[in-house]
Amino acid sequence: MTPTPASAAPPADARDGDHRFAIQCEVLRLSIRPLGPMLLVQYLLNCGVAALFAWQFSPVRALVWLALVTGVTVMRGFFPQRLPEPFTPTNLREAQRQHTLRTAIWELAHGLAGVLLFNPERPELQLLLGLILMGMTLSSAFSVSFYTPATQLAITLLLAPVIVTGLWLGAPVMMAVAVIGIGLTAMMWKLVADHSRQLEENIGLRLNERTLREQALAGLRASEQAQAERLRFFSAANHDLRQPVMAIGLQAEVLRQQLQHGTDSAAVQHTVASLSRAQQALEALTNQLLEIGRIEAAVDPLRPAAVALAPLLHELARQAGAGRIAVRCPADAIAWTDAVALRRVLSNLLDNALKFTPRGRVLLAVRARRRPAADTGRAWRVEVRDSGIGIAAESQARVFDDFEQVGNVERNLQHGHGLGLAIVRRLAGQLGIEVALRSAPGKGSVFSFELLAARPGAAAVPAPAPSVAMDLPDANAVLRPGLAVLVVEDNIVVADSLSALLRHWQVAPRVYASAAEALALADLDALDVALCDIRLPGAFNGIALAERLAQRKPTLTIALISADITEATQQLAATRGWHALRKPVQPDDLRRVLLRAQQQQLQPTPSS
Repeated sequence: MTPTPASAAPPADARDGDHRFAIQCEVLRLSIRPLGPMLLVQYLLNCGVAALFAWQFSPVRALVWLALVTGVTVMRGFFPQRLPEPFTPTNLREAQRQHTLRTAIWELAHGLAGVLLFNPERPELQLLLGLILMGMTLSSAFSVSFYTPATQLAITLLLAPVIVTGLWLGAPVMMAVAVIGIGLTAMMWKLVADHSRQLEENIGLRLNERTLREQALAGLRASEQAQAERLRFFSAANHDLRQPVMAIGLQAEVLRQQLQHGTDSAAVQHTVASLSRAQQALEALTNQLLEIGRIEAAVDPLRPAAVALAPLLHELARQAGAGRIAVRCPADAIAWTDAVALRRVLSNLLDNALKFTPRGRVLLAVRARRRPAADTGRAWRVEVRDSGIGIAAESQARVFDDFEQVGNVERNLQHGHGLGLAIVRRLAGQLGIEVALRSAPGKGSVFSFELLAARPGAAAVPAPAPSVAMDLPDANAVLRPGLAVLVVEDNIVVADSLSALLRHWQVAPRVYASAAEALALADLDALDVALCDIRLPGAFNGIALAERLAQRKPTLTIALISADITEATQQLAATRGWHALRKPVQPDDLRRVLLRAQQQQLQPTPSS
């Protein structure tokens, strides 16, 4: 399953800025759209105006003005403005300036009729010219451009020449028309601004509708993809879960028949070992599935802190054992990250490297990197290098997928289930890091990622241990018969299995299905050990029961049992002096708990 990234939504100011930018781009696209027949009609009307004034006033002046109009018409019709793709804030501003200039040239050429065709001696021609230019203004105000600054400048350049000439050289009636032209200019400015604002609102609504539609389609596609991924995940999980379950069922039948027919001890022991391996494979898979579920549900919140890398890497190398892991890490390597999640990432990468490196060594390496964008200006590059089988280039993209094992096509359960790197991918997403892979067949693999360096002087927290464990005796020590063990477990099959094992060890189990039943019926003073399942029916869970038992008998050895033992549960158990056993409980772990209780009984009680 692919987790949904928990990325923060962009700030409101950024969203508003992006929306405004998109509207401005659309307004500019509308403003430079080809006019086609309208441009031809306008040109023919201009020719008519030129002919009229050539006949009534001056052919030369009319031809000069018509030549100007012809030039700008050719410019607009045959040499349109080309917009950049894609738009950026910088090239949008440049395109707006270019559009404003072209629009100003267009309207200024038409407006020069107010100078070239102005006849100082004939008031009726002056009045006719003024009316024609005002008509041009009304017709072109909402067609020459939709970009407000360009349109307002165009109106001004179209009317300003005739207004100035009329006030300077015109007859009284023309002066009145010029004053009206000034008012008309102001009114047109306001109308253009209002019209542009309404247009932008309509464009914004259309863009919002388009965005919502695209988001809905994207959400539908993402949902379908997630559903397909989820189906693939559960199909693969179902397959791999059934494998050990089938093995357990078959080996159990083999064991039954061997015991029925008195098969020799060596064959029985072999069958029992096979049962144990199948159970271990089933437990490993369920643990990984649980971890994936916890990561995707974000159950464990991240707590970034300064983490010393060298102690963490050396501890991981020591736990892996066999002397196959080398560590190369500067002593001052301190990263700012979540220590628990980082340990899980490194553990899975290290486990993957060891599985697919039958011979040779694995190197855990850390080196400093410069990162100018970081607060500290530094970062630490962490690498897990192996000399194993390597991964072909065409397979590297899918090694982080669920249930993918490039080097284990036969699905050998000893090499895991293909979930280790899938867990790494999910944890890396939570940590905000990207795990890179460099590999070639037969030449090993290098998994690497970068961590931000902690600020100078930051106190490094100790690297967390994988679990909080108490000092327990050796499981092979002699267990004294007769220990009284309280078993509180609501699952009948699990309760019967625990009881059978305890009786085999000559221990006396007292089995109850709920906390209330145990508190009401059990002889607490006679108990030596309490095994409390955490999830119990009724008002009290296993932790509440354990607290009451500890109050009633402080010397009682208590173990919490659950399939979901969290770090918080482990810490609580360690603080109270209890034990925490994860289901399925391993017999050796349970035996150590009983031996610990036996040791406590043998210790002398301090005299008051």
